[in-house]
Amino acid sequence: MKIETIHADDSKALLFLMSATIATLDFSQEMQQEFISNVADNLHWWNANPDQGCHLKCTLDGEIVGVILVKKFWNLCSLFVSPEYQGQGLGQALMLAAIDQCKGKSEKQAIWLNAAPNAILFYRAMGCISRSSSQQLGFSAMQISL
Repeated sequence: MKIETIHADDSKALLFLMSATIATLDFSQEMQQEFISNVADNLHWWNANPDQGCHLKCTLDGEIVGVILVKKFWNLCSLFVSPEYQGQGLGQALMLAAIDQCKGKSEKQAIWLNAAPNAILFYRAMGCISRSSSQQLGFSAMQISL
């Protein structure tokens, strides 16, 4: 396993990984399409602003199997691990690497995220705690202090 910075030419593989992972979630087709649109927008944002966040990939034998994007070093908007590699520590490795890169750069001195129901236990195990939020999308607003 190798954690590396994303490169612009990784975009197609990243979108494929994120879309395939979203397709496994227990959400309506409409909601899945909304998620895919959102991650594509975040990917475009990073391509236009590569120095304004932390964007890392996890590779195994040269294949991208995980990705994390923290916009502006405080807004975790993407953390995906290919379903066949989930539960093997890749998400944890990506989170720890992102936390390390965001320290001292986050205006909130924390990383904020909205956890999908199936990811809440993972984020709690990483040390994330609940935070208040006005969003009501079925996600849990959480944060981890840096």
